[in-house]
Amino acid sequence: MQKLLLLGVLALACNEKNPAGEAQASEHQKDFIKLEPGSPRLDFIKIEPVRESDAASVVSLTGRVTFDEDHTQRVASPIDGRVLRLLVSPGDKVRAGQSLVELSSPQVGQLQADALKAQHDFEVAQKTIDRVHKLQSDGAVSDKEVAQAEAEFKKSRADVGRTAAQLRALGISASDPAVRVSLHAQIAGTVVERSALVGQEVRADQAQALMTITSLDVVWVQADVYEQDLALLQPGAQVTVHVPAYPGESFAGKIVHIGDVVDAQTRTVKLRCVAPNPEHKLKPEMFAKVELKDVSGRKLVVIPARAVLSDGQKTKVVVATEGNVFKVREIEVGPEVDGVVRVLAKLRPGEKIVTDGALFLKHEIEDL
Repeated sequence: MQKLLLLGVLALACNEKNPAGEAQASEHQKDFIKLEPGSPRLDFIKIEPVRESDAASVVSLTGRVTFDEDHTQRVASPIDGRVLRLLVSPGDKVRAGQSLVELSSPQVGQLQADALKAQHDFEVAQKTIDRVHKLQSDGAVSDKEVAQAEAEFKKSRADVGRTAAQLRALGISASDPAVRVSLHAQIAGTVVERSALVGQEVRADQAQALMTITSLDVVWVQADVYEQDLALLQPGAQVTVHVPAYPGESFAGKIVHIGDVVDAQTRTVKLRCVAPNPEHKLKPEMFAKVELKDVSGRKLVVIPARAVLSDGQKTKVVVATEGNVFKVREIEVGPEVDGVVRVLAKLRPGEKIVTDGALFLKHEIEDL
């Protein structure tokens, strides 16, 4: 009994020495921190209200410049062979039909032989079908023999077409004695990539193109559109494109395609625009900003980019409430544009957030 009484006295004495201990322990179990008025830490933070953008008539999207795939050729070999000569270099302008690569291939002779055989078989089948039809009119052959002759004729005619198409793709004829093959440009444009080397073995089924030709007079600009902005988009709408390389310039573009699938990770839809590029200033793989006019009159919620705290997976801000109480909140944002980030969800206009010193408070709160 005396021992229990002694423990009670000691506990009471500890509480008297640390009267805030119980309150501090309870606060440590919460996800906020409270700073007393006059606390020197308040001098190192700045609090600003969440606002609606004054430039709500323009929506900015991040994107990049890409090839116009409608006017791009990735040159591949239709046969196995070896590169003998490279007739163009990266940066060269080429015209449609121009020779690009010269190959040697043992398959050329086989293709020519197949074409000659197919032509001979066709001529024989032609004579046979003519004779069978004449005998049929005299009742000298059965219907089965007639059907068989017609089937052989159709097969031989198809073989002629197939082998002729193979030789035509290589730019040679069945009687051409040369075993070299030239690959030709199908479009006019610029050689922007070339992976082929003299002496290199090439295969008809290889994935990598020997070279890439594209017309840079028009380029595509691919952008990511958030679900909230899909109602603003329609094919044919005009957009303005900006790139960091030319900060004072803008380029006109037009929406040509809106994706049909929402990316599960980014919650965005792919947008494709075409932009005339007569001076070739827009270059594939440039980062771009696509501006779209919002005629709906709605306002956009924005915050300074310096207030955003991101660990690569989650995006957070420190929200300030009455009585200098600060709490970390996870939010959804769009890309940064000119030092401003658009808020997509979980933060309302008029709420106050920490814009300077947010990282310091976040660490202090999460260490509680």
